[in-house]
Amino acid sequence: MCFWWGVMKNINEKTDSYALEILRELYKNSKITYQKLSKKLGISPVACYNRVNILKERGIIQKYTIKIDAQNLGYPIKTLIEVKAECGLSSEVAKKLYKHSNILKVYEITGETDAIIEACFRDMNELNVFLKKIRKACPEITDTITHIVLDEHENSDGWWHKP
Repeated sequence: MCFWWGVMKNINEKTDSYALEILRELYKNSKITYQKLSKKLGISPVACYNRVNILKERGIIQKYTIKIDAQNLGYPIKTLIEVKAECGLSSEVAKKLYKHSNILKVYEITGETDAIIEACFRDMNELNVFLKKIRKACPEITDTITHIVLDEHENSDGWWHKP
């Protein structure tokens, strides 16, 4: 069964035909007005507002956010750091990791490593210091493998876009 078919079954019938289109448009620009969004969908602003609220109430839309260009902010080195820990990634280790402001996200994963840290740095020295700090602060971490992101290729339509 398709993931979105399950999602769509959880949304009331009036929202079914518009839910994915609303999500696509909000993904592209979460600041779009209900007026503009309703014109794109061909429905009234009130109907659009109600459908967005249903998506919020169901927990499908969880928050609105911004996308920051870390490079333009002075953090040109983006990394994905694989982390191996003695007994997997505990919530205690995750809390210690989040004390470091360079970290964007920590993904707990399956496979040979226990987690992947997504982080940005000003330069290689800052990355090196960070790696030493996390090993010292979290003795549970037994190994790290650092990957430097050379380029990102984002699906601007979202992963649920129309095929």
